[in-house]
Amino acid sequence: MVDGSNFATEGRVTPSLAQLDQAVRAFLEEHPNAEMIVVADASFEHRVAPNERAHFKGAELAGEIVTPPAGAIGRGDAFILKIADRIKGVVLSNDSFQEFHDEYPWLFDEGRLIGGKPVKGVGWVFTPRLPVRNTKTSRPVKKLSVTLSDGAKPSIGTTLTPVKATKAKKVPVKAAKVPSKAKKTLKVDSAEKKTVKAVKRSPVKVAKAPPKPKKAVKSLPVLESPPPAVALRRGRHPVNPEADFALFRSAHRIGSRVEGEVTAFTSHGAVIKAALKSGQLIECYAPTTSLGDPAPARARDVLKRGDRRTFRLVAVDAERRIAELALQ
Repeated sequence: MVDGSNFATEGRVTPSLAQLDQAVRAFLEEHPNAEMIVVADASFEHRVAPNERAHFKGAELAGEIVTPPAGAIGRGDAFILKIADRIKGVVLSNDSFQEFHDEYPWLFDEGRLIGGKPVKGVGWVFTPRLPVRNTKTSRPVKKLSVTLSDGAKPSIGTTLTPVKATKAKKVPVKAAKVPSKAKKTLKVDSAEKKTVKAVKRSPVKVAKAPPKPKKAVKSLPVLESPPPAVALRRGRHPVNPEADFALFRSAHRIGSRVEGEVTAFTSHGAVIKAALKSGQLIECYAPTTSLGDPAPARARDVLKRGDRRTFRLVAVDAERRIAELALQ
């Protein structure tokens, strides 16, 4: 099983059908008896160079390349793993398929995943690899167990009628009688009687408790643009120095162009470094959803490290001191 979209984009910004063809031919030279199935994403035809689209369509009609059905959940990755699981095949890809580790644990079996890269002056080099494990722990799903009144288990088509719960009768609780205190007869003189009456008649002043101090309401940070993407709001610690970020905000307004260099990638986008006139670098973020229409599956599909591109300023998070960019 060949991850066509992955091999066609290896080391490139846009996929190349010629590079994918070279990878397949190189692997067949090393393994002449291998039976290969090449799978590409449904959007592959629209992302390759215009002069390769007719060739791709012909290869698809000839059965040399397979694309998943439109709207397939998990896109091409899920389609590749489903076929490989059924035929117990080997997957050729540099992807780790992290979201599918629980469903396909055989990805960690030796020899089930092979990666490859083109080396200048050498050609394609293939090597067995292990996927990078997903750090997220999956929660076990509780299964609902239903049993009929006669002890049998329901099957498909069985109608289940919920049983109305009977209301419990309220049992009146009788308040326990408190025995009255025995009246005591006190012998006091007339002077003492007057003192007691004066005490009974005088009102007793009860000191009121001081009012509770009101909790201070924290003021919310004011954004001068719409709220940034979810990936941009992760972690609230400031990213850039306050003075440098203030210079960046004074030089750029929402919607203005920003020249930047791609320095790193995250699971949901790319990290962009923009230079100020003083020479200081400001770290910005470009989420995958802002890198094209339709948005690519990964930021690496349209960008590569070291690229210098023109972006558009979309939002500014003043609290975290970071800007969100979109590809022009």
